[in-house]
Amino acid sequence: MSQPDDTKNQSQHPQSDLASELRELGQQLEQAVRSSLESERAKQLQADIASGLREIGAQLQHAMHAIQENPQVQQFVQRGEQAVNQAQQSKVAKDFQETLARGVAMLNDQLAGFVARMRQQADESPPSGDASTGETTRLDPEKQ
Repeated sequence: MSQPDDTKNQSQHPQSDLASELRELGQQLEQAVRSSLESERAKQLQADIASGLREIGAQLQHAMHAIQENPQVQQFVQRGEQAVNQAQQSKVAKDFQETLARGVAMLNDQLAGFVARMRQQADESPPSGDASTGETTRLDPEKQ
């Protein structure tokens, strides 16, 4: 008849057993991660990755220098710069710039007027301590 006593003891402390088992699991996981990070294989992987990244960086720099020194690329860049300069000097670009400037000026005027009206309303409104709300308007005309 020792079994009923054992199940009675187990049912009284299942939360504490679970907590201690979870604590132990956490400690075991921590030790496993630390061991794997400190292992020679992990260190070798880190060194290999760092070496690979350095090699990729060197290759990218070499490729960029080759591209910059390529006469075709230089001609392409010069043509692009010329096209941008011509577009900036064209009548269409100037007209667009002027129209955009007028639009922004109109927007600025509208915003300035709005700000002025808001300031005027703030100056004319009663202090915030006043609880009056104005005239009440009935929405249902049949109940007047």
